Amino acid sequence: MAPVPQEPVSLLLLPALQLPSTPASLKSSYRSTLEALLPKLIQPNSQTISRLDIAIVLSPSYPVTQSISRTAIFPLLQTLLAQTYSLVCSVGALTKVDLDFPGGLDVRIFALEPRNEALSSSIIGKQTLSGPLVDIQTFVSASRPYNAIYSVEGETAEAHLKSVITAWQSRQGAVAPPLQRLPSGPAIAHPGGSASPYADDGPVEVHKSVAVGGTFDHLHIGHKLLLTATVLLAEPSSPASSQDKKPRHITVGITGDDLLVNKKYGSVVESWSTRQERTAEFVESILVFHTDSNSIKKTEYINEPGPNGKVVRVTYGDDISINYTEIIDPFGPTITDESITALVISGETRAGGKAVNDKRKEKGWKELEVFEVDVLDAGAGLDDSEIGDKQEKQNFESKISSTEIRRRLHEAQTSASG
Repeated sequence: MAPVPQEPVSLLLLPALQLPSTPASLKSSYRSTLEALLPKLIQPNSQTISRLDIAIVLSPSYPVTQSISRTAIFPLLQTLLAQTYSLVCSVGALTKVDLDFPGGLDVRIFALEPRNEALSSSIIGKQTLSGPLVDIQTFVSASRPYNAIYSVEGETAEAHLKSVITAWQSRQGAVAPPLQRLPSGPAIAHPGGSASPYADDGPVEVHKSVAVGGTFDHLHIGHKLLLTATVLLAEPSSPASSQDKKPRHITVGITGDDLLVNKKYGSVVESWSTRQERTAEFVESILVFHTDSNSIKKTEYINEPGPNGKVVRVTYGDDISINYTEIIDPFGPTITDESITALVISGETRAGGKAVNDKRKEKGWKELEVFEVDVLDAGAGLDDSEIGDKQEKQNFESKISSTEIRRRLHEAQTSASG
């Protein structure tokens, strides 16, 4: 099944709340924002999917990103991503806006570092392969074809918007897309005060080779969170340093077609090639902030005998390579590639992470450091009464279910052929 055509992309600038923050505070602040925006962007009864990029602008309570490794900041940022994606799912359920389905929305989230004064001049505007976390100048220089920019009301949001627009206009006098401000609500004060929950517990291992695995069938928000967290964890080289120029390597294991033959609604399971292409397109969108990504991109198609022999390898410059590998067993390259040092999992696949490390121990290899992303939670955006409503809960869960997407596509196919 070919990817669904997309309309032009919209951008929402969303200020991150001061740490420590809670899902309740995020809901109080931005549920009304998303309720106003999401229905506006969709084209019901269309085969297209409109796209919304949400750029979360980090607050001063987050550590300055140049001074902290991706490993150390991972817990804070993956929580921020998970809570925001959960809020999007909740609002989609309430407003009956489809996500990652024809006539609906494709939402993608990354983070912006606004504190130029704290960054080296050798980094500002040059973090072209540092997504999903880049400085504002790099982000604007990528010249993404946004047809509209949305922001929220308030002093902090206005300051961020001004920074983005000023940077936009400095690009040889480029005209920024149309702007619109959206309502927002008050953040709920956290009883723990205003101190950041980040604690420097000493040196942590920096990871240059990171792996993740999944079916990635009909890519949805759960997949997007997992992939974004994986890309986040792989430590980029610093343009300011001549040391540690070792390139990053990301392994994305994608379940082979033969292992999916018994899936429900199997007639609309996407082929491995389609799942690989859609996964790679998403990863590029949150990783690469370059004026011309094709100019630094190289794609190789590898098909060798044996396990993990079918690979689409995408390389960007000499900084990062991504292997999209067909997996035909529960382990994939994590037990055939000793150089991998970290594995990103969801809560549902915790047992798989342990099984991988058991196998590596049997081989005398170093165990992988396992990083777990949060489970998407309806409580991040729905009230208790709404969570208790069976239909609302089903609406939320349908946003993060490949099976539910396949069911609806199967029924549409059956109806059309009947």
